[in-house]
Amino acid sequence: MLKYKVTRERHSTPIFEFEDKSYALLSEFLLAEGRNFGTEITAFLTQCILTGQTAEFAGNVFRIKASEGQARIINEITDKECLVPLKELKTIVEEYISS
Repeated sequence: MLKYKVTRERHSTPIFEFEDKSYALLSEFLLAEGRNFGTEITAFLTQCILTGQTAEFAGNVFRIKASEGQARIINEITDKECLVPLKELKTIVEEYISS
């Protein structure tokens, strides 16, 4: 399970800070795509979890490649990426949407 804390100043956008710095890109992903595509991302991840099929989702800056229970988050501008378990990513996106 990924460990993180959520910070927020008053009514601002929540910031997810992950203990493992290799997941810093995930914070950027949430900020860039979470508000605009959160519902669509959650539906996409749910479908990937249920079917186990390989699939891709493209947002404005980031792309998700899902396969074999893992999600590869890719920044299309910098080509940086990180690997996150699908179920954990779905939980994090759901928490982000509800924050």
